Amino acid sequence: MNLVGKIFTVLILVMSILFMAFAISVYATHRNWKNLANTTKADVVSLNAENDQLRSEIEKSQNQMSHEKAARRFALGRLETRLQEKSDQASELNRKGNELLAQQRNAIDAVNSAQRQLDQLNQQVAGLQQEILTSQQERDVSFEQVRELTDQIHEAKGIRNVLDQRLQQLTQDYTKATTVLKANDLTISSPVDNIPPAVEGEVVKVVGNSIEVSVGEHDGIKQGHTIVVSRRDKYLGRAEITRVGPDRAVGRIRYRNAPIQEGDRVQTKVEVR
Repeated sequence: MNLVGKIFTVLILVMSILFMAFAISVYATHRNWKNLANTTKADVVSLNAENDQLRSEIEKSQNQMSHEKAARRFALGRLETRLQEKSDQASELNRKGNELLAQQRNAIDAVNSAQRQLDQLNQQVAGLQQEILTSQQERDVSFEQVRELTDQIHEAKGIRNVLDQRLQQLTQDYTKATTVLKANDLTISSPVDNIPPAVEGEVVKVVGNSIEVSVGEHDGIKQGHTIVVSRRDKYLGRAEITRVGPDRAVGRIRYRNAPIQEGDRVQTKVEVR
């Protein structure tokens, strides 16, 4: 019997006692026993009906309570099932949490190891940067040296080109000089003191067997040089310089092919002595 049944039982007992007290009170106050009996009978019938109604209500309440108990047991079963599921989930979460903690510890160890490696790499990078800086400085110095050497090479190439051109010119000049020497029966060892420079001028005065010309010491003419006199590509004769001034010279005619006049052209003549 549950608590509600006990309550109803106690209630019926109390009401029975009340009815009994009521009956005794009626009995004490009335002498008509038949009427009292009829009244009591009617009260009993009423009380029985009320008792039946109460019993019915009690049974209804008990049935309702049974249904509620069943519903509660079902709900409790569902709650226990959910509790078990939650407990399993909590266990699984605890297991996963432990795994995650282990992974976190491993990750922390890996991070610490990576940090140590990173510190070592940073030190190596700093050393490499210093080496690179030193190498760059050395490269800059080498580049400057290479640039200077390149400039020197270019300058040397320019000088070499000039020298090559000069050598080519000298070779041509040497060839020409050799040709001239051969044409005049001269050699490299022939004396050159009496060879006049190649100059041209004109006759400014004719006095007997002497002529005065417009070239002199400043033009390289010396005493003893021979000059040739011509007029429009016509050979007139030759003369030997006997006296030299700064810009004038006097020569004695050694050979005359035709009369010599003022204005005739004169030029030096190579002559072997």
